[in-house]
Amino acid sequence: MKRLLIWVTILTLLLAPLAAPLASAVKIGPDVTVEISPNAELLGIVYYLAFGKDPFVIDRGSYLDEVEAHFGKFRNSKAVLLLKSYLSQARNVPERDYLLLNLEYYTLLCSEPPELRPLTTLGYPWFENEFLPALREFAEESDFMNFYESHMDYYDEDLRIYENALKMLPPDEFMAENAGVHGVTYEFLHPYLVAVHGHSFSPTLNGTEIWGAGGMLPLVRRTPQRTLWSYKTARDTMFGLPLNKDYVVSTGLDELLYLGFIYHELGHDVTVPAINSYRNLTNLAYFVDAIRADMPYLARYDMHFWSRTGMLYEGFADAWEDYAISRINENYTLLAINMQKAWGEFWIGWLLNRTAHYSELSRKTGNPFSDYVWSILDEMRNFASPENVSEVYSREVPVTPLRAFDRGAELGRVVIVYGTANPDPTGTEKDKETAEEIAENLRRFYSQWVEPVDVVVKADVNVTDSDLEGVVVLVGGPVSNRLVRELDSKFPLRFEKVNGTWLLTHTENVTSFVLLDEKSPWRRVYGNVSVAVGNLGNVANASVLMAIRNPYNESNYLVWIAGENRNLTALFTNPTYYLSSYEIYTGKEVEVGFYVLPPS
Repeated sequence: MKRLLIWVTILTLLLAPLAAPLASAVKIGPDVTVEISPNAELLGIVYYLAFGKDPFVIDRGSYLDEVEAHFGKFRNSKAVLLLKSYLSQARNVPERDYLLLNLEYYTLLCSEPPELRPLTTLGYPWFENEFLPALREFAEESDFMNFYESHMDYYDEDLRIYENALKMLPPDEFMAENAGVHGVTYEFLHPYLVAVHGHSFSPTLNGTEIWGAGGMLPLVRRTPQRTLWSYKTARDTMFGLPLNKDYVVSTGLDELLYLGFIYHELGHDVTVPAINSYRNLTNLAYFVDAIRADMPYLARYDMHFWSRTGMLYEGFADAWEDYAISRINENYTLLAINMQKAWGEFWIGWLLNRTAHYSELSRKTGNPFSDYVWSILDEMRNFASPENVSEVYSREVPVTPLRAFDRGAELGRVVIVYGTANPDPTGTEKDKETAEEIAENLRRFYSQWVEPVDVVVKADVNVTDSDLEGVVVLVGGPVSNRLVRELDSKFPLRFEKVNGTWLLTHTENVTSFVLLDEKSPWRRVYGNVSVAVGNLGNVANASVLMAIRNPYNESNYLVWIAGENRNLTALFTNPTYYLSSYEIYTGKEVEVGFYVLPPS
């Protein structure tokens, strides 16, 4: 599969027609609907029968049991066998992610099951002549629609989150006022059982222009889960790794996560045609090349890097998302900007500024925002030129575990160091066990790199000077790990014993945010909000994941994983997907901080 052609296909699909909504769709307004799509759910059930509980299948509890009871006898149907064959093209998890997205898109271009009549010319002979008839037969024989309609109560939790989010910032009103978009119907069609990569639409159906989104909100490697709901629905569809249980209960944050996804996809709708027609786009590829130079492994496993300019499209969509969400929650927007920079989008703050400027100009002139996309592209060189792009990148992108482990791929080696100084030998054994689990997840994480990566676990007493100069992961606090005790004066966070209690303390001022559980006592401090700008002060009973420049060699990184006790240390056994410089988790709060530390 040629990656450039994959990306071109994605952009081409954005212009295809979309299926009309079902009666089961929730109407947000006269021109806005959202639903758990029967087409997408049919595909999801066939996928489950083909592959079982793989990384794409969401654990939906008793719903999955009922799927098995109703559809299990159809496991050898033609649709299931064809889907297995189709997805065998994928060489790795990210390619399966793309192929599943592609297949869902074409399924949404059909009427509801069991008829599944194409509503437009599909131009995909295998889908139309082979898979679609088999899917239609499966829907008829299994009485799929009866199952779907009798399980609406299961879909209700997700639909209520979607509905309430869209009511906070109705797309038809916002896009008309801020982008000059009129005469558009908005449809959001989502799966329930299987995590399909979120994607946008810009179709025209029976003379009506339709914008919307399919799939699910971006999964853990773009918008890391931090709520119970998003933890339950998120999947690592790049490596299939387990997720850490660092989440809070916050319906407000659930709604912001979803709304951010929706406005990201609408950002594509409003900008993709103009970006596609911009002649000099490849002349701006040096922006993306700066990310590739720093995080080459990220550029390998994330499909948005599979063309030279794919991340430029993402930047415009993220800027539109940030601009929209800033109207209702500035704190969340600031957090999102920092996380987007951590993904490499060092231009996002500047791009948000230009997006706001030209949206205001659009309102004043009456011209659509899309008319100004070329102007923004023309101005990008004013922010960073080919000559200074590396300097600008290092000034804007924070140090993160993501960057640290990308560097480990380049070096071909990561050393994980557990402590042996704990006076309780069972504590040492637990830290060693945690280190081994981290190592196993890292080995799986590096499975798609071009060369083998040696992930080594060592006791602190066995580490060499050469080990310390590479990418190092330290496991445990200063009591158990001698290296942590030696180095923690250089850490922005450290454990200190105060009146007999170990507290995690802050030693530097950083840009930090707090995500608050609905029952968090910190709501009495920050107010009844989901996201606050600030920190938790000195924290008891906390776990921490932190990345810094390696004090022994600043071109490399050091990652520290620890907790107030051995069990809290074991929280972050998969440290590969974090887009903040550090995270502190207390059970009812998540604090994330960002700092930029260019090599001196």
